[in-house]
Amino acid sequence: MRRRMILSMDKITIDQNDQIVRTGIILAMASVIMLFGTLLSSFFVLKIRLVEKLVLPGNTFSIGLTNSVILVCTSISYMFAEKMYEKRKYSAYEIWLLITIISGYGFILGQLLLWSELTTAGIPLTRGQLSDMFYVISGVHGLHILCGQGLLLWVQLSKNNNGRRIHNVGLFWHFLTILWIIMFTTVLV
Repeated sequence: MRRRMILSMDKITIDQNDQIVRTGIILAMASVIMLFGTLLSSFFVLKIRLVEKLVLPGNTFSIGLTNSVILVCTSISYMFAEKMYEKRKYSAYEIWLLITIISGYGFILGQLLLWSELTTAGIPLTRGQLSDMFYVISGVHGLHILCGQGLLLWVQLSKNNNGRRIHNVGLFWHFLTILWIIMFTTVLV
């Protein structure tokens, strides 16, 4: 009888810890939404104040679209990794997770290429308030992607993973993908 009670208490503790982690993730995502809501609102106020239409130079749109495709593919590959972990196919899980990580760094390189394209076209970081705000928005998102990359590496290198941890990291990663799609469609389209 006592043994059953201990197992039951462990289950309650695990459920409480999981709930605390989920609540923390939701609060973190809410604060990120508020941050980017403020940044995007500032961008639009500056855009409305512009006299002429905002024209993006060169390959800016195609680079941003390619970055979007890369980030969506990382979310898909992470979903495959999660499914492989659930099915206990750990080799396939490792491969899909590695694909996600490498593609995530591809996104970061794409962001640097986008900034280089803008700078080459005569829109450096300090050209004006609107361009500054674009660099801030994409830079802050890039920092969040780097944090997500850190979490992906943590999951990759950790020897004691569990399904909840993998799922929680996935929630944050998918959130960043959705955030980028919203940013891309509102800023670059």
